[in-house]
Amino acid sequence: MKSINVTWHGRKIGSWAQFHKHVKPGRKLLARLEVFPDPVLVAGCQRSGTTAVARMLYRADGVGRYRFGKDDELDAGLLLSGYAEVPITGRGVFQTTYLNDRVSEYFEHDGFRLIWILREPRAVVYSMLFNWRRGALRRLYDACGREPREQRPAGFFGIDADLFRSRLDKACAAYAAKTEQTFELMERLGPDRLFVVDYNELVLNKEVMMPKLFEFAGLEFREEFLESLHAGSLRRARWDGDKAERIDRLCLPVYERARAAAGYAVG
Repeated sequence: MKSINVTWHGRKIGSWAQFHKHVKPGRKLLARLEVFPDPVLVAGCQRSGTTAVARMLYRADGVGRYRFGKDDELDAGLLLSGYAEVPITGRGVFQTTYLNDRVSEYFEHDGFRLIWILREPRAVVYSMLFNWRRGALRRLYDACGREPREQRPAGFFGIDADLFRSRLDKACAAYAAKTEQTFELMERLGPDRLFVVDYNELVLNKEVMMPKLFEFAGLEFREEFLESLHAGSLRRARWDGDKAERIDRLCLPVYERARAAAGYAVG
């Protein structure tokens, strides 16, 4: 990877833990969005294929190269918040799943296009629990999955019941909360600025869906991009009956409502 000169406005940040400690407090996370011409943002629930889609779009002609660290999305968060700056020539393609509880910041800006990824919950929850660091799930749950304090039931001896919630339930709560954001985004951004796509549909019907995705983004589609996403990534997560039933009960309703709102047949 070609070395990029980075200007830091504070200590050097190399992890999401540092980002949440030193960057997120007191900063607008999309503060410098307008600096980048006609930017394309890719988001949705974490572990839903957003990284794969963002990396595919990043390869398109006319996109500015900015990656300077080991994590594409962390680089994007540092640049869009203004905590770090790099010289960029071309359009910006940024993964912004990290906004989480700051989803309202999308509505403070114009001139961007947002691709929002849906994905069926069993695969997402599996990846959250087995392919993700514990700290990442904890941060997502703290930002989106917790009920407001005044609505939380008390646990044993008045201890917060969240302390006794399983990791599976926390992953389900985080998934449901992030997927629920689909409806406000659709209402407030509209079809000119928001493209909602189901990851499974994108992969299984890519000859049709990928050109539509690139057309919405205003980027030139090339046949080689069809090889970017593989059906192998759709292997169904293996859950025992009780856990599968719990994931379906806690997550499927919001997923199916989001699919229906985006125009996909449900069932």
